[in-house]
Amino acid sequence: MNIEVLDDLIPKHLQDFFELSILGKSGDKQMHPIVSLKVKYELSAEEQYAPMSFVHVLKSSNTLSEHLPNFGLIPQLACGHIGRVMKEIIVARIFVLMPYTTDLEHYSPHVDLPFPHTVVLYYVNDADGDTVIFDQDNNIVKRVSPKRGRILMFDGTLYHGGGVPKDGPRCAINFDIVT
Repeated sequence: MNIEVLDDLIPKHLQDFFELSILGKSGDKQMHPIVSLKVKYELSAEEQYAPMSFVHVLKSSNTLSEHLPNFGLIPQLACGHIGRVMKEIIVARIFVLMPYTTDLEHYSPHVDLPFPHTVVLYYVNDADGDTVIFDQDNNIVKRVSPKRGRILMFDGTLYHGGGVPKDGPRCAINFDIVT
């Protein structure tokens, strides 16, 4: 089971750029283009009421965002650091999970795609709500806390669940890639 946690691989100026583009406000849109977010309800919460979150699709089978060239640097740098070559970004999304009062620690375990791939998860801000990775028997094998600038890479066939933030928003960029 290959799970990599890479801290501060992304230069600070890019960390600042990503955070400002998604969570911040800037008067200079040339310097920090603001990413548009759409409301999404977390149906995987397994509760009567679905908590609200926000999403921006950077790439899918029918969407290609103008922001992908900037954010696409993240998996390229991560792959280069561990000596792998990224062949393709299959799907990429920005998620902003809003704080939610619940007893749930994480959303339902899932895999993003039903075939072999690598997940590259970049944490835009410090937050609570660990990402949890499970083995095939649904036992927790790893918890990773969201830390600004941290990258989590793992085999995309492993079940995982995003943590539920309770203290503030949790922003992560999720890439499903082929190496």
